Amino acid sequence: MKLHGRSLTPHITVDPAARRPILLRLGGLVLAMSTTEAQQIADQLHDAVEEADQ
Repeated sequence: MKLHGRSLTPHITVDPAARRPILLRLGGLVLAMSTTEAQQIADQLHDAVEEADQ
């Protein structure tokens, strides 16, 4: 399965009152994450970029 969103701009917002306060919106898709989940994804993305740049 592939989902390409080259023309989609990601929007990140914070809802401090929510159980999962970090919201990542891609088009009509919204991913709600805890701060730990968001940090883990950020670390994985960073590692992938470093690997791709080698």
